[in-house]
Amino acid sequence: MPAAVILLYQGKVILNGQQFLWPADICQTRQLDVESVLPVDGVFGHDDACQLVQLESLCNLDGAEPISVRNFLLDNGFEAFSLLGRASQLSHWYMTHRYCGACGAATTIAESGRFLSCADCGREYYPRINPCIIVLVTRGEQVLLARSSRPGADFYSCLAGFIEPGESAEEAVAREVYEEVGIRIHNIRYVRSQPWPFPSQLMLAYYADYLDGEITPCPEELSDAAWFSVDHLPRIPSAAISVAGQLIEQFVQRINAIKGD
Repeated sequence: MPAAVILLYQGKVILNGQQFLWPADICQTRQLDVESVLPVDGVFGHDDACQLVQLESLCNLDGAEPISVRNFLLDNGFEAFSLLGRASQLSHWYMTHRYCGACGAATTIAESGRFLSCADCGREYYPRINPCIIVLVTRGEQVLLARSSRPGADFYSCLAGFIEPGESAEEAVAREVYEEVGIRIHNIRYVRSQPWPFPSQLMLAYYADYLDGEITPCPEELSDAAWFSVDHLPRIPSAAISVAGQLIEQFVQRINAIKGD
């Protein structure tokens, strides 16, 4: 039996007070309406310390109010982000692969929990990961930050986008920057990666130096983009959970260290 379970309903998390983990026997003691069960750690080859339970209904969960996984994760720390984020990715994969893409038959969860299989044609479906790039463009002591055109976007961040078929990650960095703000860059340097479960991205983080051009934000993507001094930054993502925040924080620390010498 796992040490704990995560309850999701229609892609949203059901909280146990202020936290997202429930006792391992909650499904039995409450007689919950279970749709599926997936191992969260086990899918990556570890012990099943936690299970993801997807519910058909909220029966026997009086007063439960499912909330957005994204909103919960952005307000909590790395441990929650890592575990609940992984569960959310698995949930999205399962919900979007209930039927075989080749023959249309229903898929079933393999005993190991590592994949879905089609009983009719034998095809196997593994959790999907979408590779993306995210880049902090710098010019001297300035950073290029942008605000999304999506409704409700109230902070500035690094530029980011999906990697296209047949494209290297570095080519995607240069293309996305040019498409979104109309400038050219060089000296592209890889930093680190981060899973981003909204719904299933793997972010490849880079630094790049400004080469030439004037900032011209793409209106379909951005409501604003500008150069900011490290001493006067707008509201930015938290470095505690976001690789965008980490890129910005590390650059600021490097500039401040140089100034202090």
